[in-house]
Amino acid sequence: MTDLATYETDVSDMYAVHKALLGALDAAPECVAKAGLDSERVEVIGSFFENAIEFLHVHHSGEDELIYPLLEQRCAESRSELERIDDQHKLLYPPMDAGRSAVASWRAAPSAGNAQAVVDAVASIAETLRPHLAEEETVMLPLATKWISPEEWGMQAGHNMMSFRADKPWLMLGLVREQLDQEHRDGMLAGMPPAMRSMWTEQMEPVFNAFLAEVRR
Repeated sequence: MTDLATYETDVSDMYAVHKALLGALDAAPECVAKAGLDSERVEVIGSFFENAIEFLHVHHSGEDELIYPLLEQRCAESRSELERIDDQHKLLYPPMDAGRSAVASWRAAPSAGNAQAVVDAVASIAETLRPHLAEEETVMLPLATKWISPEEWGMQAGHNMMSFRADKPWLMLGLVREQLDQEHRDGMLAGMPPAMRSMWTEQMEPVFNAFLAEVRR
């Protein structure tokens, strides 16, 4: 059997994903406060957080299906620790459900109370998520560099786009690209299938830029 621990897979995109997720969640107090009771603004901000929560969901489901099973199989000495870290994803289910519910209630009936419920619910997601991401960066990513091939690692992006069930799947890609330097943004584009690259540059990126400008104004 080939020694699989010989890869030098670039997993730096995961750091960008983590920064994008936490950045989106941590923006809740400011974004919600700026929306006030304006129903149009509430709809924009509510849509942003609905899609940010879905981003987190598909990110974790991709790891559950594509990354952790391979690592647990190939890294026997680290299996129990990997299983423990992967199992932390389940801790996010209740706060994510509460976040979705709070956002839906706020969009349906803008009020100060519903706005605060969104802020509190999103903060609970971030509070649960932050230590988990830190452990992934300390434990899982160094193992993935050696034990996951570039092709296997690259399957996550397509999985996440195909699994996304909110209405703005391009938000994930745009938020992650914001965390990358120009060299890595260019590399990401170069690695896309031609049809996807054209779709991003011609359709998705302009829509993402316009939506984020509205969210952050």
